[in-house]
Amino acid sequence: MKMKKYTFLFAMAFLSSTPFIGAETPDYPEAKIAVIGGTFLNDAMFDSGYLKESFTMETRAGISPEIHYGEVEDTPFYYIHGHGGGKWIETFAALYELGVKEIIGGATAGSLSPLLNDADLVLPEDVIDFNTTRKPYIVPQVMGPKARVTARMNPATDPLLRQILLEEGRRVMHAREDLIDVNILEGGALVQAKGGRFESAAEIRFFKNAGGQIITMNNGTEMSYARQLGIHYACLNLISNPAEGLGDWEWAGIPPIYQRMNPVCLKIVAAAIPRIAAIEEGTPRVMDNQLRLKQNFTYKKNPEEAEERPFAVE
Repeated sequence: MKMKKYTFLFAMAFLSSTPFIGAETPDYPEAKIAVIGGTFLNDAMFDSGYLKESFTMETRAGISPEIHYGEVEDTPFYYIHGHGGGKWIETFAALYELGVKEIIGGATAGSLSPLLNDADLVLPEDVIDFNTTRKPYIVPQVMGPKARVTARMNPATDPLLRQILLEEGRRVMHAREDLIDVNILEGGALVQAKGGRFESAAEIRFFKNAGGQIITMNNGTEMSYARQLGIHYACLNLISNPAEGLGDWEWAGIPPIYQRMNPVCLKIVAAAIPRIAAIEEGTPRVMDNQLRLKQNFTYKKNPEEAEERPFAVE
């Protein structure tokens, strides 16, 4: 009986995306879409006029970063600046408790491929995460201590969100002659480095040989946390420089890329938000086959007689 109660509570917590805290929670403006800002946007979102109000909230994981509520063409969304300012788990706990279902992330990135030039945009589908200091598994901390989820990461980002961002990116860039030299590409693997510094040339050679196309410091964590919580996620990455040892670049060359491309990235994101909101309920999504309750297989000499049962919960 105890096992059935656990399964029921877990299913309700996961499907409704509402916290089992017990106390009354304040009323927050509602939205199903969130944008997690990084250097692909910088302050462009604050200058857009889309944002209406802001708040913080208490979550199971602690106090959230500042969450901004905004609207694009009457479509509500949340915005969190600068990847949550280091509040990784609190950010995703807040978005989960608010009922967010779709996230657009992004960042500037170094290019590991000779096919990518400065100012190009990339929508990665896969991830190689070399950041070993951030907590890898956040489900019990966000959903409750008895919650267990096994998440698959193939593909690591949501194909439908990528497709919407790709189409809107092409539309935005094809409408402007001054962006004729900028490409937007879908696919490839994003490498997440540990951060705190740029990588060495030897590290970059290693990451390139591992199969990476771009390298950045935050999006891999966001991909993992979103998938664990059943939230669809895709990211828009702006190439700011060739990765170390693969080409020459100077610090002075990066601000002009921000000045040129941050408003373009914002325009793509803003155009995508109403389209994401219009995705019909019941549309098949990659998440449909990516999550499950954590299970244990009983040992049987005959594999056909093996049974599945939930892990025991203390």
